[in-house]
Amino acid sequence: MANYRTVWFFNSLTLVFVGLVTACLSLFGSSVKGLFLPPCSATYPGAGFFFLAFQMLFYLSVMVCAFTFGLLRIIQPDRPENQFILYSALFAGCFLFNEVFRTHVHLGRAGFPKATIVIFYAWVAIAYGLAFRRQIRSTPYPLLLSGVGLLFVAFFVEALPLKNEIISSLLEGIPKLLSGINIALYFWFLCHGLIVRSLNFSNSKSHPE
Repeated sequence: MANYRTVWFFNSLTLVFVGLVTACLSLFGSSVKGLFLPPCSATYPGAGFFFLAFQMLFYLSVMVCAFTFGLLRIIQPDRPENQFILYSALFAGCFLFNEVFRTHVHLGRAGFPKATIVIFYAWVAIAYGLAFRRQIRSTPYPLLLSGVGLLFVAFFVEALPLKNEIISSLLEGIPKLLSGINIALYFWFLCHGLIVRSLNFSNSKSHPE
């Protein structure tokens, strides 16, 4: 089960940290926008930090799910949750692929409407949710929903024609960063619980009373 105190702590710490960094950059006259830009667009040391942090959180989600799937296949190969963990890794990997290769940006430059791209990723999320709705209901799914919801908020903000670059960057970057934290915590709690239960089951079979 999820420890929501931990979730609250990490989300609050992130907001405080973003606020402190933003204030420091403003004092020294640096662009806050650079913090959320891809590293290839960095214009000063430290630019792109929050963008990389978001990517690393999704790397963590994918690696935790992939490791758990491999471990569960050894401990309990016929466990029905194994497929759920495998497709969870693919689900997180889909959004990671988009962020690493900036697929939505390139498709937008190719003429595809941003709304269409967002709808496509929404359907991916809906398909994942419907396919594994039974398994998801037994997990701390509000954490997953909040993460995916914040991610789509960031996508929609990116599509808005906001003139103020600082406000636009913060409105897009902060929800995206929090989404990465919540999704990573969700898969961490989920995989930890599955591994513990599988080990307990395996030990009970090895040492029957």
